[in-house]
Amino acid sequence: MGVSTKAGKELLKEIARDYNEYQTRLFTNLVSSTPIQTGQAQRGWKQVEKMGKVIETKGKKIVIRNDIPYIERLDKGWSGQAPQGIVKPVLNRTRKP
Repeated sequence: MGVSTKAGKELLKEIARDYNEYQTRLFTNLVSSTPIQTGQAQRGWKQVEKMGKVIETKGKKIVIRNDIPYIERLDKGWSGQAPQGIVKPVLNRTRKP
């Protein structure tokens, strides 16, 4: 089964668009699910690279990150506002349309 180069590139672009849309939903959900005391942890979420671009270039990069020193504690349920953590519940929620 052969796929023309043009068809393959178009398929890859379509997949990249889908991943970019997923990333936007994921990022929004991460921010809104992050506990708020000062707002610093929410503001710490950054989109470093578009998922679609990473896929198109077959790269392995971090696409969303949060460098706030205590984000790991928050993700382990340290806050009563998010006792189940942040990332895993958000991934589960974002996967479902």
